Amino acid sequence: MATDVIIPDDLWEEDSETGSTLLWVLDDGAAVAAGDVIAEVLVEKVTLELEAPASGTLRIRVEPESVVNRGELVAVIE
Repeated sequence: MATDVIIPDDLWEEDSETGSTLLWVLDDGAAVAAGDVIAEVLVEKVTLELEAPASGTLRIRVEPESVVNRGELVAVIE
């Protein structure tokens, strides 16, 4: 079963709708454990860590430095 990875609402500023994925810390296909940092995300000029919501294999869906919208799928953990 796959788990969708989105930037959690608590990482967004209240009025912010877009951010920018700065750096994938792990590569596509990497094994991850729940809570591992998988990316660093810029939101309102603040860099935040995006953690894996589940354990499995990371499948990246968004290229580095792409602008992402609130609720957008950025990766899947299989």
